Amino acid sequence: MTFRRHDRAAQVWSKMRFLASETDSVVTVEHACVVCGEMLEAAGAGLTLATGTSLPEPVFATDARSRELEELQFTLGEGPALDVSRGGMLVVVTDVTSSEATLRWPMFAPEAIDNGVKSIIAVPIQVGAITLGAVDCYREFAGLPSREGLAKALVCAEAVITLALADTGEPVLGELIDREFTEHRARVHQAAGVVSAQLEIGLPDALARLRAYAYLNDRKLDEVAEDVVRHRVTFRPES
Repeated sequence: MTFRRHDRAAQVWSKMRFLASETDSVVTVEHACVVCGEMLEAAGAGLTLATGTSLPEPVFATDARSRELEELQFTLGEGPALDVSRGGMLVVVTDVTSSEATLRWPMFAPEAIDNGVKSIIAVPIQVGAITLGAVDCYREFAGLPSREGLAKALVCAEAVITLALADTGEPVLGELIDREFTEHRARVHQAAGVVSAQLEIGLPDALARLRAYAYLNDRKLDEVAEDVVRHRVTFRPES
């Protein structure tokens, strides 16, 4: 069993090194996420992490669709990565069109379906008992992942931690986080601060108000945040 585990890890790292060699680069978190998606036969993958705050946020995506779905989770406050972050367990949804998935994610599931996603596996990123985030793997067909594919995906999740930590044990965020995601999140946090002051409520409640406004007006969260920061949208206690 131990030999098989080591052999599996060797195969995953060999695949990541091969991908890195194609661009003459070192192995990075990006390669770990790409290989994780491949192991689960996913069309794309996204990475969500808790990056110094208590709120898990999207930091990387392999493609435009995964980027949009990662953003949607942050906007709606629900989805596979958030479930992993809250519960610390692997999330496997074999059919996003099922009633169970709709009950679980009443807002996110229809959006995933509209984006052509049929099943989702969210692999936890963990250090000991602490869950730091998840790799969301978006698949275009329904069904369970293979046991071997899932085992290799868990190796990829371990690789994310190995690659993301410096000698000090702190995340190397400058090399890890997608710049566009970072800019969006900064606007949202700034806007939450503005709403918090306008309504005299805590930051979590202010973020909830921003999310509700974005959802009800069919807008992206960072677009609403931009309007709040520029005072084009104002929240009032009676609103």
